[in-house]
Amino acid sequence: MYSIIRTKKLKNFGAIARSARHTFREQLTPNAAPGMLNQNKVIGAKNTAQLVNAFKNLLPEKRRIDAVLGIEYMITASPEAFKRHGGRLDDLGNGYFRDALSWLRDRHGAANVLSAVVHLDESTPHLVAYVVPLTTDGRLSARDYLGGPKLMRQLQDSFHSRCGATRGLSRGVKGSKAKHDEVASFYRLLATTGEAPKLTALDYAAKALGRETEGWIHAESLASANALGVSMERRKRKSRSSREKAVDRREGEIYRAELKLKQWTDEVNERELQLNKSQQDVAALGSRLAAEKARADSLQRIIDKHIAVNNQTPPARPMTQPDLSPIPPGW
Repeated sequence: MYSIIRTKKLKNFGAIARSARHTFREQLTPNAAPGMLNQNKVIGAKNTAQLVNAFKNLLPEKRRIDAVLGIEYMITASPEAFKRHGGRLDDLGNGYFRDALSWLRDRHGAANVLSAVVHLDESTPHLVAYVVPLTTDGRLSARDYLGGPKLMRQLQDSFHSRCGATRGLSRGVKGSKAKHDEVASFYRLLATTGEAPKLTALDYAAKALGRETEGWIHAESLASANALGVSMERRKRKSRSSREKAVDRREGEIYRAELKLKQWTDEVNERELQLNKSQQDVAALGSRLAAEKARADSLQRIIDKHIAVNNQTPPARPMTQPDLSPIPPGW
């Protein structure tokens, strides 16, 4: 019985939304039991719209165009570990998922773990968590957490030590190249399990003699149908992959256009600020000029008045005639 942790890089908002619609059961999930949907546990963002908005609010405005926006963690254990399969862990892992969430918060910072969902409506309980890969110095860098085999081994070691070993779960084989089945292949295998008829020695003997029994014909028909189904599934998967790549490219173009628009908007706003400042400077200069002109006019009036006063001619006094009368005697 193993502790299991897997990671997936989410490179754009389209990838985040596609993953979230499955996690929050906003689309048909064939391997989930509808009657058990209310047993799922959710902490943080509770639907796709909330999750996307949470990412947008937390992501730094300045980031590389090709930056990984988020990390999706899927945490579970071997089916045999859970009591529904005869194991000793209950659906919530006797605190296994609680400790896993605590480990994620310690690893990335609680504020960067935007949502955690425990699925109990599928055959094996598991936790899905969405994380913004911000570093302690504020950089957006998935490489600092998932960059290369060494970091991935450290991740597996840390998770197993903190969450798996304490419950008697084993760590996966170090350096293993094994990859888990794609979901579509897993569904297909579930659909065909138990359908193949058992061929007897008589069926094989008849075929050796050139005759085909009803069982043999049925087996061949089923094999052909399965082969056709696999072929169709591959084509569908390839078509889906092409569509998703086209959507991703389109979203990348939209994102780059949004960045360009934001850059232009910032430039326009900066120029408007400069223009407003220039207008304020011109208005202030005009006020100063008006004040100086008013003071100059006042001084000119004073000067003109002073000149006018100084240039005034006093009125002429009338000249008196000398008294030429004779001097009286005795003077």
